[in-house]
Amino acid sequence: MSTEVATPTPQKQNLRREWTPAALRKAGALPALVVVLILGSALSPFFMTIDNIRNVLGLASIIGLLAVGQGFVIIAGGAGIDLSIGATLALAAIVGAKMAPYGPVGVILGALFTGLFVGTINGLGIAFGRLQPFIITLGTMTIATGAAFFLSGSNPIRLRGDNALKWLSTEVFGIPVPVIVFVLTVAIAQIVLSKTVFGRQIYVLGGNEEAAHFAGIPVVRHRMTVYMISGLCAGMGALVLMSRLQTADPAYGRGYELAAIAAVVVGGAPLTGGVGTIRGVAVGVLIIQFITNILDLLNVNPYIQAMVQGLILIAVVALNRRGSATSVQALKRSVPLICGLALGAILLFGLPH
Repeated sequence: MSTEVATPTPQKQNLRREWTPAALRKAGALPALVVVLILGSALSPFFMTIDNIRNVLGLASIIGLLAVGQGFVIIAGGAGIDLSIGATLALAAIVGAKMAPYGPVGVILGALFTGLFVGTINGLGIAFGRLQPFIITLGTMTIATGAAFFLSGSNPIRLRGDNALKWLSTEVFGIPVPVIVFVLTVAIAQIVLSKTVFGRQIYVLGGNEEAAHFAGIPVVRHRMTVYMISGLCAGMGALVLMSRLQTADPAYGRGYELAAIAAVVVGGAPLTGGVGTIRGVAVGVLIIQFITNILDLLNVNPYIQAMVQGLILIAVVALNRRGSATSVQALKRSVPLICGLALGAILLFGLPH
């Protein structure tokens, strides 16, 4: 009597592969966004209301525009990071407001040109000057902050009439215009990265700069371009924020650079570069903004909110480290870190308040 060993059919093999950790990693941060939405709905009856969702998306569009530019910088590798985008947003808003005598066109051009100019300075220093991105963008962040307070006299500038760009804070078919601007920006950026020669070369550059150089890719030009894109996105964010608040404030943008970096990382783009998508960055922005909104609805202390957001960022980085074979292995390697954070929490909340 002979026995036959059943072999899986190609269809079953393919179905099995679809549920591997690799397939889950391919899904990116989207499952996490779904979990956050379900959690928010369960914790607060106000979470899924139209007004709340519209408000969250409006706030997300500002951070999202900055995150798109930051995504280009980080994906391009070379230890790329732009710490100046928050300060650039503030300076762009102030310069735009100063250009108000020339009408709404002056406001728009002033903000966009300022963002592009700061991005160009960063690009020149990094691509041609061979300066470390962390150092030069930290320097331009300080300069932009000082310039914003100097030009404004440390006071907010009120925008009036057409110069307030009120059309940018309106809605089209119930959808806020800033959200439309953000979605269009994400779509264009994603097409540029995935469908153009420039985009494919950015991935090569981020993966291995030396290989990109020997392949004939214009490394210097591309490195400079991504920082210019980041600056331009900061200028766009300034216009959206100005239209929302009807003022230009030199204090705008504080902490926005960290929020944008966090969104890029949560969206699946490691700081090592060469990996990631702009649509993933957009999902990362939504995750962070919805988590913040849930904590607000639950009246969680703002300082504890900051701690929670930091923990989430650390957890995501720990679980998505490049080179980890599976999420289980990454989790095991992170046990000492988890124990350290838990001990810190016990000590912190054990102290008298």
